[in-house]
Parts: sequence; structure tokens; C-alpha cells
Amino acid sequence: MARMRRILVSIVLAALAATAVGSYVQARRINADSDPGWVVDAGPPQMVVGTPLLSVRRTPSWLSGPVTEARLVERLSDVAALPSAPPQTCLAAYRNGEPVMLEQADAPLVPSSLMKIVTAAVILETAGPEATFSTEVFVRAADVTAASGGVLTGDVFLVGRGDPVLSTLSYIRRFGEPMAHTDFTDLAVQAAASLRDRGITRVEGRVLADESRFPEAERDYSGQIVQPGNQPIWKQSYVNSNQVGPLSALLLNDGYVSFPESADYAGRRQNVRAADPALHAAEVLDGLIESRGIAVSAPAGKGTAPPRSELFSLGVVESPPMSDIVARMLRHSDNTTAEMLLKDIGRRFSGSARADAVADVADVLGRLLGVPTAGIIIADGSGLSLHNRLTCDLIAGLLLRAGPDSPLVTGLAVVGESGTLRDCDAEPQPAAETVWAKSGTLNDVSAIAGVTVARNGDVLTFALISNREGLIFDLGFCNDLQRGLISAAAGHPYGPSSADAALHPAPARAPVADLAPEPESDDGQ
Repeated sequence: MARMRRILVSIVLAALAATAVGSYVQARRINADSDPGWVVDAGPPQMVVGTPLLSVRRTPSWLSGPVTEARLVERLSDVAALPSAPPQTCLAAYRNGEPVMLEQADAPLVPSSLMKIVTAAVILETAGPEATFSTEVFVRAADVTAASGGVLTGDVFLVGRGDPVLSTLSYIRRFGEPMAHTDFTDLAVQAAASLRDRGITRVEGRVLADESRFPEAERDYSGQIVQPGNQPIWKQSYVNSNQVGPLSALLLNDGYVSFPESADYAGRRQNVRAADPALHAAEVLDGLIESRGIAVSAPAGKGTAPPRSELFSLGVVESPPMSDIVARMLRHSDNTTAEMLLKDIGRRFSGSARADAVADVADVLGRLLGVPTAGIIIADGSGLSLHNRLTCDLIAGLLLRAGPDSPLVTGLAVVGESGTLRDCDAEPQPAAETVWAKSGTLNDVSAIAGVTVARNGDVLTFALISNREGLIFDLGFCNDLQRGLISAAAGHPYGPSSADAALHPAPARAPVADLAPEPESDDGQ
């Protein structure tokens, strides 16, 4: 196959050379009327062109297209043939929706964090990019009416509805770049102000947390055993190392009661998990209200709020739109947010238990999104589970269906600039365009998927998943498989080969002193 590709490239380059020679001969003719059929020297040219005659940019599209595609196939083949690529590797690459290379693209493999692309696609399809989560504080309307002497006798209800990014400012400020979040402190400000406006300065009761939207029993999935293999959904080590926080419909600060000042990966193990995240949220609200002049007589607790018709709202906070929450999840590979969104998918369809949610995701993939689902297994929303099985074609299909301007694609990390791929610089490419991508890493998994729009307008979509025991210990993060695929996509469209460039070097640049200084770049550091 490699030999045939080289032969194809040679034939196309020969055709390019013939076209270039023909163009050169035609340019040397005096004119079409007096030309007797032989070449007549017309003297030195009057104009110098910056593009070499032997250039894909100078050739017709019917000729340059096969050249650049042949070179793209060659670059992709080089990635697939890397010694580090194990036999259990799938690769799917598309140019403008048409397959360029499909290598075991329908083989179900463990996808690691590429599962988040599935979760994102399904929640965007079912909830919509503008959907939001709300968290609200209530008291009984009858208690407000009966309040006297500045005292309200009754409980305050903090009702969670599954917002995965509910946070205090002290938690959000730890991150090195802006993070989508819902300001929990603002909820306390509203609640305290609403009570004061009604002359209430004391609550004879408790702040009660209501997390009834999701099952309380499913804090994590380390204790859930599934077949085959009689293994849990998650390894206990994922929970112990804070790869994911506890799950609850009322979740504050990703479920952590304390955390270090920095949110870098190394400090993750220092996060302290709340034994009961909903109760922790109620305790924080209690403290914030009291610090604003409203006394609460009893310690915070848990309970279920009465029907909405019996309640009076003291305040509500809305999350950022779903598109921003999805971008946070994808860009920073946020496991907790992914699992919260999975639960929300289940809640919208049949129930919020994990088993309900994963069945609903599989149904949406096939019924609404129309992507190939043969052989897939969905066990969680984040990709932590080794039970998950996805295909490269499914992942690429979701990105293709969404398109480069969609929240799904623009929510991915930008290679070399943001999120988990900020420091994953691929091989430099001349005039390379932005590459949006999601990487995935587990001990036995390395994966990458993404999209780029080339400077000629071509949309390249790609996905690669590799499985092998102990793979990541050999390859490491941002490895040659991932960087090779990113580079192959970023380099498209391809111009002349290195041999062509040697025969037709680019015009010499003017001395540096003669050039105007370029403006300094602002990289946001």
C-alpha cells in the first residue's frame, strides 16, 4: 500500500511538472496571432511572481486536489504505521465529509475521555445549547405570611436541580483560565436581601438541602458491579485520587469541602471530598446567610421541599448556557461535569440512575443522531470506566454531524492554546489553522479526536483510539500518535514535496532591517 501511494504521488507530480512546463512555454510565446508554431524569445519577463510555477496553488483544482489528498493519505498512513501504534488501533479521517482513511474504524475499543464527546453531543441534542440549570432557595409561603417581630418560624429549603458548575468564587479563582460557573454566593445574597426586605432578621428553623432530583445512593460508581468480568464501573483508585468528585443533584465546588489554592493536576489529590455534598452545600449557604445579618437558629440538614405551589422563592441562580458547560467539560476533561450531565440526560428521559442514563444515551445516538452504534457499550459519561466501548467512526460521525461551527466542536480544546492540550504542541506547520481536539488517556488507552478547517476551506475530521496494556506508561501524555495525527491534519493542504521545494526555492526575504517591525503577539499570559 505504501509503495502504491508513492507511485500515485510520483504520477501526480509528473503531471504537475508537465502542466508547469506547458505554462512556461505558453508564457514565452510572443502572442497567439503571430506565433508560427515555434518558440520565439520575447525578452525578459516584465513581472516577477512570488508563487513558483511548480506549486499546488498554481495548478487547477482537478490536479492539485489529488496531490494534496495523496499526501494527506501518506501522512495518515505514517501515523497508523508508527511502531508505537498497537494492533488494537482504530483510525477514521474525513475530508469534507468523505472518508480519506478508515483503519479498523468500526472496531469497538475503550475510548477513555473521548466518551465526553458522546455525552456532550447527546446533551446538546436533547437539552439544547441555550439550556440552563437553576438552583433556588425557598421558604413556605405560609411561614412568610405568619412572620412577626422580625422572626420567621420555619425552614429554608435549598433545592438543587443538577447544576454541575455551582461554585463559590474561592473555588473558581484557583483555575488558571476562565471557567464557566454559577455563582453560589449570589444565591445567598439574594436570599438574605429577600428576608431583610420583609423585615425578617431571624429564622427559627434550619437550612435544608433537597437533592431529590438524583438518587442519593449513586455518589460514585466504584461499588456498582457489571458483567462481563464482574468488575466495578469505576476503579476505587479513581475515587481515591479525586479523578471525579461525589455526585449529587445539589453539588457545590465539584463536591469538595476543602481544596488547595491551585487547581493544577498535581494538587488534585489534596481535594477533600464532602461525605454528603448536599448537606455541605446547605451548611455553606447557612454560613453565607448568617454573615449577611440573618440568624439561623438550628444547624443545617437535609429534607425534601414541599410542592412548588406552597413555596415562596427567596432567590434563584441560573447556570451559564449548556454550550458553555459542555465547553468546560470538554476543554478541561472535567469528569464530574460529564457524570452530572449523564445523570441529567437520564432524568430527562426515564430516570437519573446510571443504568437508565446510559441506556438513554445509546438510544439517542442511534435514534436521533443517526450515528453507527454497532458494538458500542456505554457505562458512564466521563470515560473513566474500562467497560466503555466506542468506535472511531462513531466519534468522527458525531463531529461530522455537528460541524466546525457547532458548540460541540468549538467547545473542544485548541491544540497548543487551551485546556488539556495547551502544552501539546504538534509538529509546526506553515500557516497551520486552528485544531480543535479532545484527547483521552488511561493506563491502557491513548486517544485523540478533533476537527480543523484548512486554509483552502477543507474540513478535516479525525479520530484515533489505541488500546494496549500499559500503553500510557510507554507513550506518555501528548505522545507521538496524538501529535502525529494532529500534525497530519494541521498540515493540510499540502504543497510541493521537499524535493520540489529544493528545485524551486522561495524568493529570498528582504534583510530584517528593511522590514517593518511586526506587532507583538498577546498570548494572554
